[in-house]
Amino acid sequence: MVVVQVFEPKSQPFRRFNKWASKLMLAAFVVPLNDGSGWQNLVFSKISANQVSFSKQGLKVEVKKSASPLIFPLKQQKEIYSVSVKGAVNRLISFKDKKQGEKGADDYVLRLGFVVPGEKTLNWAQRQIAADWVLKLFSLAPKGAGVDHIYFLNLGQVAEDRGREREHPLSDLIKERNEWVITEAGNFELSANFKKPKSAAALWISIDGDDTGAKYTTTLQSIKLNDSLEEPTSTPETQSSQSDPQTESQD
Repeated sequence: MVVVQVFEPKSQPFRRFNKWASKLMLAAFVVPLNDGSGWQNLVFSKISANQVSFSKQGLKVEVKKSASPLIFPLKQQKEIYSVSVKGAVNRLISFKDKKQGEKGADDYVLRLGFVVPGEKTLNWAQRQIAADWVLKLFSLAPKGAGVDHIYFLNLGQVAEDRGREREHPLSDLIKERNEWVITEAGNFELSANFKKPKSAAALWISIDGDDTGAKYTTTLQSIKLNDSLEEPTSTPETQSSQSDPQTESQD
């Protein structure tokens, strides 16, 4: 059983934008993090859910041996050229004798995902046996289309894994790249440019600790799409940057 929690928007004054202004806003987009308008929390019956809250400080996710993806459907499919993220984590995950990403250690303080439209769809028989998260994924497809996969940019903890890409061993619907690395708790600033833009129907954010039993809090203060349109040249897929973590962490 899966429950999709829809966060109720706070009342806001009515605003009217003309078509000209709307077109200008298509290039850059600031993801709303101060309230839950438009966000969905995918809660599973067999896994404890994260505690999620929205405030002026941003989106706060408290992990206590838990996991529950946060999904933000986009009103219109977007071409993503770049992304930037500001946030903080108060504690890193302990993997003991396991390597991050392996079975039993597949937890990250942040995985920022894009739901990429495509031609894959589910027939009736497939829908009867599909996992809950798969059903949710395909429900995000644009009208008249399907999906191809979720493409994750990971904030990992293993320096030598930076830049590593893989199709997830559990499903060909998940592709991921260890885009950034964090080595100590604190504030972080991350950015990445795509050489080829990623089409996206939704954002899918995973912040989890169910594999490792981790307890920590990740706060996202800002997520911006297409705020930098510079052509990347450093790698075939992306060009990324990040600031060094500040030691003043958020509890």
